[in-house]
Amino acid sequence: MSFKETPFYNYAGPDITLIVGDEQIPAHEYVLSAQSDFFKAALRSETKEAYQRRIKLPEIRPTVMVEVLNWLYRAPLTSPLDAGDTAFSDTSVNRMREILQAHDFLQIKGAGKDYCKFLEESLQKLGADPLDPKNDGLGAFTSFHRNYTSNIVTILNTLYKSGCSITKESMAKLVAALARDNKGPESRLSRFMEAAKKLPEPDGVYFRDISLALAGLQASK
Repeated sequence: MSFKETPFYNYAGPDITLIVGDEQIPAHEYVLSAQSDFFKAALRSETKEAYQRRIKLPEIRPTVMVEVLNWLYRAPLTSPLDAGDTAFSDTSVNRMREILQAHDFLQIKGAGKDYCKFLEESLQKLGADPLDPKNDGLGAFTSFHRNYTSNIVTILNTLYKSGCSITKESMAKLVAALARDNKGPESRLSRFMEAAKKLPEPDGVYFRDISLALAGLQASK
């Protein structure tokens, strides 16, 4: 398994090996140590791994590590989120969360902003069907599964905790779309708020932005 080729390969050959699951992935110390405090400490320690230039990462799955390396090497990234009718499915949200957790474990800063962009893109596309007569420009969310509501709550909180945030416009659009069918405990907005209350470690800025968007929605009525 390998990650996407970048100009770094033209400068020097790999000088370390990452052991991830059953995979052995060659990499460059000058790329990893410059951006990861974890790798910097591991490769400068007096351990057997540092001496042999082989770093074991049992906590991370190979496919996730490849995504992390793509980011470290500045290779083109693709969104881990599904599109269309499967947007914010359990699989796609877990994939993004794993990638962000790997960045956090390896003490790599800055990736959250790129994944925030992927999230905003998905929010903009979700259910925005121009042929839907009920579409008022906010997005009808016709393909938005109610069962995925808690997934949006979770991934938003994870991204905010990584240090990024989505724009006020995107948050307002999300809240307006959630409120479109706000009738009863099974409505999207009710599910959203209930899932937010159950977050084990809620981010304060995240809650502030949601609250401001809800207040703006109420004021517009």
